[in-house]
Amino acid sequence: MEQELQQFINNYVDSVRPLLKELYTLHWEYDTTGDNSLVDRKIEIEKQYKEIVANKESFQQLQAFKKSGVVNDATLVRQLDCLLNEFGMNQGDSENIKRIIQLESEINTSYNQYRAKVDGRELNDNEIKKVLSDELDLEMRKKAWEASKQIGQEVAGKVIEVVKLRNENARKAGYSDYYQMALSHKDLDEEKMFSTLGRLAELSDEPFRQLKEKMDKDLSQRFGIDVKDMRPWHYADPFFQQPPVDKTLDIDQFYQSVDIEKLMIETYDSIDMDIRDILEKSDLYPKDKKCQHAYCTFIDREAKDVRILCNIAPTEQWTSTTLHEFGHAVYDKYIDSGLPYILIDTPHTLSTEAIAMMMDTLSKNPKWLTDFVKVDVEKVKPIHNDLIQAERLTQFVFIRWGLVMVNFERELYKNPDQDLNKLWWEYVEKYQCVTRPEDRNAPDWAAKIHLALCPVYYQNYIYGELVSAQLQDHIKKQIGNGELFGNSELGTYLKDKYFGSGAKYDWNETLKNATGAKLDPKHFVEHSLGISLA
Repeated sequence: MEQELQQFINNYVDSVRPLLKELYTLHWEYDTTGDNSLVDRKIEIEKQYKEIVANKESFQQLQAFKKSGVVNDATLVRQLDCLLNEFGMNQGDSENIKRIIQLESEINTSYNQYRAKVDGRELNDNEIKKVLSDELDLEMRKKAWEASKQIGQEVAGKVIEVVKLRNENARKAGYSDYYQMALSHKDLDEEKMFSTLGRLAELSDEPFRQLKEKMDKDLSQRFGIDVKDMRPWHYADPFFQQPPVDKTLDIDQFYQSVDIEKLMIETYDSIDMDIRDILEKSDLYPKDKKCQHAYCTFIDREAKDVRILCNIAPTEQWTSTTLHEFGHAVYDKYIDSGLPYILIDTPHTLSTEAIAMMMDTLSKNPKWLTDFVKVDVEKVKPIHNDLIQAERLTQFVFIRWGLVMVNFERELYKNPDQDLNKLWWEYVEKYQCVTRPEDRNAPDWAAKIHLALCPVYYQNYIYGELVSAQLQDHIKKQIGNGELFGNSELGTYLKDKYFGSGAKYDWNETLKNATGAKLDPKHFVEHSLGISLA
């Protein structure tokens, strides 16, 4: 039986390896150029890949291997589990699958090529955020915020169609909806996960409200309005997934003339991780028709072709984002190449998000600012505690935003025909304490790309924060000088204890191997949010 399984794996790898390499390359070329001539080929390759992993007979064969109970080799068992997840996620009607691929391609094109229009002028995402960061004209702020949501109107109908098609496939596979199916194939238990998230929401609620009350008071004074008149466009991020820049702190000033590429090299060099090969293949700056978001892609597992896409501007936020994406990239790069092809991967998306989130905190780290950004110590001393509090606020704001996303998405799949516009603002008000605009009835939820193209993903960010906190606690106590920079022992530790094993173990076992224990959310609650559980 083990020989039969190994032969199945060999055939699978031979079939998908060239397809995935071409597919990821086409995605990369399209996202960096907006070249529409690539779209048809991209769709065709994705269909070919989906035909393989959606094959019912192959899935049944994998299930038979699992049920046999005679596959004992640990590496084979793990590969079998990974394949069961991949095939299980892609079961469904072939015509539905083809339609989903087509719709996702069209939606992706809409997001990539969309530029908000304000008073007849096109603004990219960086320009929208600059308006929301700096502009004091409240009418202009409102126009910019509303313009950032216009893409929702354009894609909402297609997103709902995709959701219904995913649900149809999931129900044919025996699940209540796609959300349930996706979690079941991502090594996360839905009931346990929402119990954890519910507890996190409960613990963070009052501290968040206190922080936001102060934030709103400061902003209302800046804009000359009452706190009760605060609306979404008074915050610096269109989704309020990051806190507004504290103008008295002004962290952006430290990054105005910094060579961010050089800064990344020096930072990762200091933990014994060379990113120069990744930089050479990456695309880091804004340009016309380019995807305006940021991500890391693993083009070729065996050749270790890892790249990041960014749209860097001289700000703290983009410095943090670039640190984040290189966190993903070094994880991919330092997975043991000697592993079987299927296991040359992270054990779970949340595992790599943990590293990315750990590294992106450096942009507000006082010592990193002096040692690597070369900010005068005398400028950092007076704001040392403010920087630490700013990072704490960032984590609070992001967690509350993440709770909006996971709860909304769960309900989206339960009933895509309900009043989603209303539901969205109910969750925004509940978790982010942001007052909805009067008489607004628009699909603002659809302006968030993840709901359309990265379904059932956002819990990975929240769990990534939990795993990151546990890793950081261990590093502070056990690894070198305990810092996330200037610590070569950290690189050795991460490569040997966390990155190297790839997907050989599941995410929680990988965490246990690295820290001595499986996930315990207390690390995040106590050390990141500063909430005592005693």
